[in-house]
Amino acid sequence: MTVIIAVAIIFSFMSPWFFTVANFNNILFSMIVSALVSIGLTYVVVAGSFDLSIGLTVTTASIVTALMIPIAGPAAAILVALLVSGLIGLINGLLVTYGRLSGIVVTLGVSFVLGGMNLFITGGYQVAVDYSETAFRFIGQGRVGWIAFPVIIMLILAAFGHLLATKTRAGYYITAVGDNPMAAYYSGIKVYFWIITAFILSAVFAGMGGVLLTSISSSAQPVGGQGYLLESFAAVYLGATIYGKGKPHILGTLIGVFFLYMLSAGMNMLGIPFATRQLANGLILILAVGANALLNREEIHLKFI
Repeated sequence: MTVIIAVAIIFSFMSPWFFTVANFNNILFSMIVSALVSIGLTYVVVAGSFDLSIGLTVTTASIVTALMIPIAGPAAAILVALLVSGLIGLINGLLVTYGRLSGIVVTLGVSFVLGGMNLFITGGYQVAVDYSETAFRFIGQGRVGWIAFPVIIMLILAAFGHLLATKTRAGYYITAVGDNPMAAYYSGIKVYFWIITAFILSAVFAGMGGVLLTSISSSAQPVGGQGYLLESFAAVYLGATIYGKGKPHILGTLIGVFFLYMLSAGMNMLGIPFATRQLANGLILILAVGANALLNREEIHLKFI
């Protein structure tokens, strides 16, 4: 992990361009959606499971938002998109717990279902948001001084996610369930309830990312969120290795996202092709998971996977 961090820093330090306030703001802006999706995924990984539907949840929330704005207005559209996202998380959680199914298989299946539904609803075409919707577009394109408004939203939601994970009973119980579900059960913790809650949180954060993605681009793409899956898992496990000593952690996840986008910015500056950057993200994920396995080699867990 030290090597990965060093490489990311080296790429960034290769030009004084990195040190400008504008560039720092650009990196934060580019990582907004990925950061929100990664924060949500952290809850599920902490709970001992996986969520492979997050990318398609982003897409679904984005499409629902764009379709609902002309019908009900921006506020109602955002609410409906988040409710739909929460429903996706609820379905995932129920199938994993009461359905006694593998989290990997369930969420992979749900992602295929969502992908088919998105293509059917949109006909494979993007759904544009009318340019008259200035209030909605400000959410993703506005600025407060030199800071992009969506960056402020991301920082607020990140702070909320961190406090929820570290300062509330919900965060404590989700962590306890992930550490040892049997011990948690015999301690009186409602294991299934908190697993379901983790999946709902994951989906809702992904839904927030989808809403912001729609506002940023003024449109919804039928396959717009699929690329966030690999990034999010890489960020969660990279952050767990850097900050959490092998345990997923919200702040660690944010650090992981930042390093991934810092590395991507360095590669882009050197003209390295996008395919190579995807390869780098994949290798980082493998190395991060391997490092986590080494850090937790003496522990045995029962996982909802």
